[in-house]
Amino acid sequence: MAEKFTYGPLVYNCFGDDDDSGNYWWAGNPPVAYEQESGPFRIPVDAEGNQCLPGESILHPNCRVEVFEEIEDFSFPSLAWCREWFQDNFLEVDDALICRYILRWMNNEYKNSQRWIDFRKQFNDIESMSKAIWPDVIT
Repeated sequence: MAEKFTYGPLVYNCFGDDDDSGNYWWAGNPPVAYEQESGPFRIPVDAEGNQCLPGESILHPNCRVEVFEEIEDFSFPSLAWCREWFQDNFLEVDDALICRYILRWMNNEYKNSQRWIDFRKQFNDIESMSKAIWPDVIT
């Protein structure tokens, strides 16, 4: 049995695979390697080097966010919009984890923003930051 490609909570299934034990069906060409063998964004890629991760998913570092909500004078990807992608793909991911993915996206998107850097300094860790931004989400 071939090793399954993974990314965050995704375990890839591809059409034609003998093993369908993954939780995410990828309709494109099957992944054959990771874009970066090490580092923060080990996105699976196909034989042509195309990323095997939809740009509409908050898991993608350059996610094309469609719905934002204003929190603490920042435009955050909407938690409900992010949750919908997981639900549409039949993936069970709790809100606390989705909040972490949103913060990872924010860190990538605003890595050169002094205002974002200063905002992050208020918190000891990602959990305390998440609780401050989304107080109703159970972590």
